Amino acid sequence: MPATSYFIEKLTATGLGFSRDSEGQAILIDGVIPGETVTAGIIKTAKKHNTARIKVIEIASKDRIDPPCPYYKQCGGYNMQHMTYKRQLEEKSSIINDLFSQSRNKVLQERAGKLLCPILPSPQDHHYRQRIKLQVDNRQLPGFHKRRSHDCVAIDSCLLAHPVINSCFRELLAQQSFKKLLEHTESLELLLDPDSLSISMLLHFKRKPRPTDEKHSHELMAAISELKNVFFMGTGFAVTGRDILSYSLPAEGINTDAPLTLSFETGGFCQVNLAQNSILVKTVLEFSEVTKDETVLDLFCGNGNLSIPLAVRAQSLLGIEGQGSAIRSAGKNSRDAQQDNTEFKKQPIHAACAKLVAAGRHFDCLVIDPPRQGAPGLAKQLATLCTKKMVYVSCDPTSLCRDLEDLLQYGFQLQRLQPIDMFPQTSHVETVALLTRP
Repeated sequence: MPATSYFIEKLTATGLGFSRDSEGQAILIDGVIPGETVTAGIIKTAKKHNTARIKVIEIASKDRIDPPCPYYKQCGGYNMQHMTYKRQLEEKSSIINDLFSQSRNKVLQERAGKLLCPILPSPQDHHYRQRIKLQVDNRQLPGFHKRRSHDCVAIDSCLLAHPVINSCFRELLAQQSFKKLLEHTESLELLLDPDSLSISMLLHFKRKPRPTDEKHSHELMAAISELKNVFFMGTGFAVTGRDILSYSLPAEGINTDAPLTLSFETGGFCQVNLAQNSILVKTVLEFSEVTKDETVLDLFCGNGNLSIPLAVRAQSLLGIEGQGSAIRSAGKNSRDAQQDNTEFKKQPIHAACAKLVAAGRHFDCLVIDPPRQGAPGLAKQLATLCTKKMVYVSCDPTSLCRDLEDLLQYGFQLQRLQPIDMFPQTSHVETVALLTRP
């Protein structure tokens, strides 16, 4: 198809520019900014929308910049580097507002825009990640997936990774032992321990590790001062060994006498932007307003990132999580904080909620922090379990909008929406919603 001129109306939740052709067909274009006019050629057709690729930027936005990352045009990870950080924040707020304005629930349509607070920017818009995961292709070159592809673009550093991660990774690339290990590696993770500034490497292996692999890992740890541990995991075998990493929540954000130190296991979940995580925890505490006579249920509680600060203020807290390593970490973190008012259970969330409802349990405050797919099918149980207020932490505004539609049908009332930019240079955005029971 010949290239056509398109005016970019807005960004979708995935960060793609939205336009329409002369026949009204929706067109999605990568690497654009709303208000721009571009010439683009169709590269893929579908029933709901076509996908096009830029050929010429006819009228550029004043907020367009040269992406600082040398891999930007190939790498599929960070899709907003072509605009200023200020404009990124504006667009993320617009994405959320646009999703809610199109909701099938009239209350969300009418109130969400009024309740949407200004987005909280990240203290750092580069080098904020304390963990990265790299794919390894058939050439044994580690990197990130190319855009719209399973092929890899090999890298030697990442603009969003902490400088210590980049330093360690460059040293790894120079080691023959690392190249030998990559022959049997599907992907790898580099995790920074923020408190010690040391690195743990987790290799997702194609087979069980052998003595030679262990030998190579010890050679790497001897050669690279930042590299503290090398672990292996894969299909049919668990993580070989277990490292405990830790980070701190500042006292001023959680109103404690001293910072809270929380730990998590290698391979377990932890927020990648720890500076912004402190702001997230502070926001949840402000929204929940938990007091010493209130009970709390924390669903998808992870390592207790929200549970432990909440339990400082609550009468009691029950945390539920489906991942074993996370529950182990949550229990440890509560014991380390000398808390005696917490209980943590490893259970699938939907099954756990059904059991709690059957047992007639109720909680003053409910906190939920689900994965990207949200919590479909839980609204009725949540409405039964929660008596006063709920704080919903979402990493995907599309699933958040869907779940809020369901929750409002069961009597919840939406009070506040607070976007938090946990992932600068990408279209992803965290949102904290406060709901109450009448």
